[in-house]
Amino acid sequence: MYRKIEGILSEWKEESVRKPLLITGARQTGKTYIMEKFGREAFDAVIAVDFERNPAAKSIFDGDIGPEAIIPQLEALTGIRFVPGRTLIILDEIQACPRAITALKYFCDSGLDLHVMGAGSLLEVAISRKDFSFPVGKVRTVRLCPLDFEEFLIASGDEGLATMCREAFLSRSPLPSAIHGRLLGLYRTYLVVGGMPDVVSTYLERGSYFDAGEVQEGILSDYRADIAKYADDGQKVLSQRAFDTIPMQLAKDNRKFQYNLIRRGATAAIFGKSLEWLCAAGLTLRCGKVTVPEVPLKAYEDLSSFKLYLLDPGLLVRMSGMPRESVLNRMGERFMGGLTENYVAAAFTAGGIPLYYWESSGQAEIDFLLQAGTSVVPVEAKAGEHVRSRSLSVFRDRFTPSLSIRLSTRNFGSDDGLFSVPLYAAWLITGITSGK
Repeated sequence: MYRKIEGILSEWKEESVRKPLLITGARQTGKTYIMEKFGREAFDAVIAVDFERNPAAKSIFDGDIGPEAIIPQLEALTGIRFVPGRTLIILDEIQACPRAITALKYFCDSGLDLHVMGAGSLLEVAISRKDFSFPVGKVRTVRLCPLDFEEFLIASGDEGLATMCREAFLSRSPLPSAIHGRLLGLYRTYLVVGGMPDVVSTYLERGSYFDAGEVQEGILSDYRADIAKYADDGQKVLSQRAFDTIPMQLAKDNRKFQYNLIRRGATAAIFGKSLEWLCAAGLTLRCGKVTVPEVPLKAYEDLSSFKLYLLDPGLLVRMSGMPRESVLNRMGERFMGGLTENYVAAAFTAGGIPLYYWESSGQAEIDFLLQAGTSVVPVEAKAGEHVRSRSLSVFRDRFTPSLSIRLSTRNFGSDDGLFSVPLYAAWLITGITSGK
């Protein structure tokens, strides 16, 4: 299964000055798979240690954590000889061994030709702890998200459709109606299946939404188990309750996160740390409100107002209990608005785009704001073809952006600075923010 992160890993392998690489992201997004696949394809040998599966391996890092002391012990443990420049060292579930993370500093400073890669499902949770020592500036960190729609197309054998989609995006010209319709159908399938690798592979191998849904249910159960096992004692129940309200939060017309949906009298003081845990674990995506749509967006963020999305639209469909037929056949319009926003938020996150929205005294709201160089680009996400929006008109009249984007089920098109982009092409918007 092709993942875009493979290009980043290939570039990292060839860097002359190379830091250890850490892959973050939620559990079951494919971190272990992609490391092992990369190791098989790009190296002569792989020395791999999983600190959760083999807790005894942590003892290797009890003493001297310089590479000269660590590598011989890894060789002895795995029975694999280390050859500089030709062997990949994988330290999986590295958050379970804090001293292994500290050791990355010494691997970085050694001057040896080392390829060291680590990953952890709850790595960002561990890093956020006050008592945790992280080798700042000595590692390179990348985030692995669920498959975006382009990766889903490639996995489905529809890479040609992805290419046509990219060409239409760059030319801002509509696709042939048959191709547009085909992509919309695959997009709705993606909303139901989502991008979790095991779910995608199950669906593609068996062609069964039911079987894919069973895998999704298992993943959600694993996430709830992670909350019960790894969240701080005082936050376990609170994090669970907050997690379970996400479908309700997104079913509202105003999708701003409301604490009182968790329970009566709930406040940020009570649940704030629980939400931080969910975001650090990669289970939820935070979209912050900005009061002034100017660069830099982060400087104008209102920390008291935000939206919270699930990491994957397919998991949201499963978690909400929404019948998959309603998504596939464009029914259930009320919840489709929240689901559509969640899909866009996940696509932007996979593309490295920070999530922000703008709201003005309850009179107008823009679903997403992007920072493109010195400009701010408003993005509106519509679930269907009905695209008339007072909010976008208010924003354009007030701030006169050079470019505005409307995501909907309509075909590509451009008129007077308003770029119409089909929802299935949301992954291409990354190029606007990066200047590519």
